[in-house]
Amino acid sequence: MRTRRPADRASEIARAALDLFVTRGFAATKLEDVAKAAAVSKGLPYVYFKNKEELFKAVITEAIGGPLADASDMVDHFDGSSEDLLRGLVAGFRAFEESPAGGVVKLILAEAGNFPDVARFFCAQFDRRGRDLFIRALQRGVHRREFRTIEDIEATAIIIAQPLAMFSVWKRSLAPYDPTTLLDGDRFYTAYLDFLFKGLRP
Repeated sequence: MRTRRPADRASEIARAALDLFVTRGFAATKLEDVAKAAAVSKGLPYVYFKNKEELFKAVITEAIGGPLADASDMVDHFDGSSEDLLRGLVAGFRAFEESPAGGVVKLILAEAGNFPDVARFFCAQFDRRGRDLFIRALQRGVHRREFRTIEDIEATAIIIAQPLAMFSVWKRSLAPYDPTTLLDGDRFYTAYLDFLFKGLRP
């Protein structure tokens, strides 16, 4: 029988916690609940995570680390147009946002004020790196003259990234309670890309 490594156990616990944090909420989830969902002993989460905040950080890493690394690799090796590169980044975000892990975005924003250390961890380790992907794509497009000159690329990257995050949050918060909304993912991303490229093209 294969013995699971500590890293595997920690990852399993983080994945179980991600599902519970997203569906139940962070405050309402106990470490005992996480242990039960991960099918491990009641005290095992405490072996790998000294408190729930550290587990929260592991949940963020588990949810976002892989997709972010894949996106960075795509930017490093992309050989198509800069417009197609941006489309690829947005498509990657959409795939993440529509997965069960996508609920972590709403979770982070909802708990930022209650757990500032976790918020700082997210900003330093993930938010900035995600924004840098858009900065690099924009710089590439300007250098290749595929995009117009951009006065403030960093601010533009924020303008590109934030609506994606806010759409993810809106879908999981207000949208279920608004019977008049007709906006689904296809309509949002089509309109978003149309608006984006009309602003970037020379």
